[in-house]
Amino acid sequence: MENNAVIKFHITFWIVISSISVLNTFLYIENILFTSLLISSLINMIFNIITFYIFYFLITPEIFGRKAIISIVLFWLLYLTIAGFIFCFIIYLPIAYSSSPSDYINYTLTNGLDYVYQVTAYLTIVSILGSLSKVSLIWYNDQIKKRETEKQNISNELAMLRAQINPHFLFNTLNNIKSLAKRTPSKAVYSVDKLTGMMRYMLYESSLESVPLGNEIKHINNYIDLEKIRYSDPGFIDFKISGNYSNIPVPPLIFMPFIENAFKHGNKLKPSPGIMIKIDVLMQNINFEISNFKKENHETQDKNSGFGLSNIRRRLDLLFGDKYDLLIENADKTFTVKLNLEIS
Repeated sequence: MENNAVIKFHITFWIVISSISVLNTFLYIENILFTSLLISSLINMIFNIITFYIFYFLITPEIFGRKAIISIVLFWLLYLTIAGFIFCFIIYLPIAYSSSPSDYINYTLTNGLDYVYQVTAYLTIVSILGSLSKVSLIWYNDQIKKRETEKQNISNELAMLRAQINPHFLFNTLNNIKSLAKRTPSKAVYSVDKLTGMMRYMLYESSLESVPLGNEIKHINNYIDLEKIRYSDPGFIDFKISGNYSNIPVPPLIFMPFIENAFKHGNKLKPSPGIMIKIDVLMQNINFEISNFKKENHETQDKNSGFGLSNIRRRLDLLFGDKYDLLIENADKTFTVKLNLEIS
């Protein structure tokens, strides 16, 4: 939380509390001691503020050790014991002066100290509030730092993940294009265009916070078209899209790890369609589903199911919180991923 916001919050808080305290004193406006009560109330508020910030600034991220906590508790007890008597004496002085101007010190010692337990109780509550306020602020800032660190780590991990996957995919694609250039030059040119579109997307858009879903789908289509070169049956890959997705923003490459995983571990010997992909946009929800037949020896997919899946889950947690559902069904012969995203 930024310092300016914290300062404004504190100022507002004490203005409200002070106003309530002063207004409460006006209940005794007909009382002969009204002025004295008002002064005592203001002095009491000043002492509460002093106590609050003594314990507020006493709490630092470095004090959460056993010895430090013991020292703080001992200081807290000592402070309440001494401050309780001193503050009670000072707070009661205006009332004592109005009641016995000639001997207000003795009057305070005789009558005012009866309120020491009440003053100490208030100081106890205020000191606890001051400590808890700082602890809450430290915890909040710590969570923000952890969140930012985790975002950066995942960003780095995803960058590394792309660096690991793309050269392998690029190598296979270039070999396919080389083969097409000898047999079917027009298809080779078509494939180069698709590859160029993919590389442009990876270079200029994959690092953005969000991209239009239409751009992401175009990237998926480019990827699928290049993968189709390896399949004799064009219907082996079934990609269906429904709903209006023109203005829907999504994090870039949010679906690609699942799609790449399906091609990596899919069984090309199964009948069509061997890989089924569906994207359904309904209002502010995106339903993504992909299913593929597994290779006969599918221990590899069972072990690595969803390459980078832990990264993907953490990324989804950071980006969508509780506004997503991810279901992975690892059956004997098929591997299915169902992802629902709530786009606000």
